[in-house]
Formats: sequence, structure tokens, C-alpha cells
Amino acid sequence: MKHLLLTMFATLSMLLISPAYASDIDEISAHADEIRAAQKFKESISYQDPYEDFNRSMFDFNLAFHDTVGRPMVNVYKEVPSPLRTGVSNFFDNLGEPLSFTNSFLQGNVEDGLEGFMRFVINSTFGIFGLLDVATEAGLRSKDEDFGQTLQVWGFWQETNYLVLPVLGPTTTRGLVGDRTDALYDPVYNEWTDLDTQQTLRWKAADGFNTYYKVADLVDEMEKQVDPYLFARDSYIQYRNNKVYNGQAPLKPLDDFIFE
Repeated sequence: MKHLLLTMFATLSMLLISPAYASDIDEISAHADEIRAAQKFKESISYQDPYEDFNRSMFDFNLAFHDTVGRPMVNVYKEVPSPLRTGVSNFFDNLGEPLSFTNSFLQGNVEDGLEGFMRFVINSTFGIFGLLDVATEAGLRSKDEDFGQTLQVWGFWQETNYLVLPVLGPTTTRGLVGDRTDALYDPVYNEWTDLDTQQTLRWKAADGFNTYYKVADLVDEMEKQVDPYLFARDSYIQYRNNKVYNGQAPLKPLDDFIFE
């Protein structure tokens, strides 16, 4: 028995130190990593669209709203001097920092959480309440973490589906719950508005318009596509996956692509 064990150990040692076998091990390991990455990708946002009929109707409504209401408002806002528009954008981005760094901490990402906290402190003080983005110049990168991402990171809601809401635009079923949770526990808005519903809605509406202004030109380009809905859906899913994986989303498995 002793000799058998020694023989097995020697054989295993020879295999492990063999360059060819080591190369095979690396290939097998890499392949396993690709499989795990593909599985993880599928657990994020499904490309299946069970609410497509509803989504398309809301998408058409939103495009009509954009053409008749949103675009004229954006054109008027473009007349505002650029430095003022930049200051407003920086201000609202800064208001979102506490939620972002809180979710970074909840996701177990301490480094990003501390970086977000420092961004908020620096921009709220030296940046004059966030009107100036001093933190970016100091090398502190902006994050955009939300509770929807936190749910996915901890596996509470592994796979979600695309959803289009009237006026509010694209989201996911998980993102909708995450956004609602963020709104309920937002430390800045709740403290600033003293939980006054009307005041909170006014600030949220202004924040929403600021976000809409940033993407309004992209909506115009999207309308030129053969199927604007599919273009918008797939673009949004890629965008959300990129956020969930912090810019390092695994490649979509080839089996999921349709080749013609």
C-alpha cells in the first residue's frame, strides 16, 4: 500500500511539473473561467423580453413625449450659458454621491465607498456645494452605484427583465425595486427636504430633467434606427450589465447571438 501511494504521488508530481500538462491545466482553467463568466452574465439581465408588448407601447409613448414636450424643453435649456448648465449638472451629480458610496459599501467595495465619500466631501466644500467638480480633477473617479446593483451583487435577485416606464424611461424589474428603495432612504433628499413630498418631487423632477438633457441627442439618433425599440433595449441592457460589473462585464455567450 505504501509503495502504491508513493508511485501515485510520483506520477502526479511528474504530471504537474510537465510544461505540456501545465499548459493544458491553464487552458482548462481558462475555459472554466469563461463558462463561469457566461453563467454569471446570464444571471444579470435577461435578453428575453416577457413584457415586450407593454414595453413597446410605453416606448412609443415616450418617443411621442420626447418629440412634443421633451425636445422643445431641451432646446430652450440649451440657450442657458454652458457654465451654468455644467454647474447644475455637477450639483445634481454630487447630490447622488451619498447613495452611490453607501451602495458601494453595501456591495463590500470599501475602496469605491471611501472614494465616493471623499468625492462628496471635497465637492460639497471646495466645490461650492457641488457646483464645481473639484474631486475629478483630484483624481477621484465618479461612481454610479444603486441598490438594484447591490441586490444583484448579493444574489437576492439574480436575473431581471427589461421594463419601460412612461416618462421615466427604461429600467429593469430589479432596478425598479432598487430605485424605490434608494428613494425611500436617500440621505440627502430626505434630510434636505425634511420629507416634504412636494418639495422632494420638485427636486427629483429637476434632477430627472438634468439626466434627460444629457441623453436627449442620443434619443434623436435612436429614432433613426431600423427598429428603435430593439436598439434602445439592447443598448440599455449592455449599459446596465456594464454598471453591474463595474466596467468589466463578461462577453455575451456566442450561443445567445443570432447570426443571419
